[in-house]
Amino acid sequence: GDGPKTVRVSGTLTLQGKPLVGANVYFSSEKFSSYGRTNAEGHYELVQGAVPGNNKVYISKLELPEGLNTDAESGLDLAQFQAAAAGNENDPNGKKKASLTDLVPEEFSDPQKSKLTFPVPPEGTTSADFRL
Repeated sequence: GDGPKTVRVSGTLTLQGKPLVGANVYFSSEKFSSYGRTNAEGHYELVQGAVPGNNKVYISKLELPEGLNTDAESGLDLAQFQAAAAGNENDPNGKKKASLTDLVPEEFSDPQKSKLTFPVPPEGTTSADFRL
């Protein structure tokens, strides 16, 4: 097919020793990026795998403002949140505007600042584990 050859990558995330649940894990190389989402045990598998070689990794877990429900399966629709957040800024009742809080420190969650990398082996791996 088109695009680079990818291999399966899975692993487990922990934050301060506890499984990181419902976080998005992004692997990106120059040619390709992919993501997975952690389950109740903090385990994830990249949906489309990753390209062998060094990948930059960042991990994001957004805590939703109250009142915004998301379907866990479909993940986060950022545009909807941004619209919701923008709509609340001028709330005459002075309610706190909706904001997205990233529960993962920015040194891991910010694509520009993340120091995390992972060398994906040519055969793939089931132990791409990160302890944050």
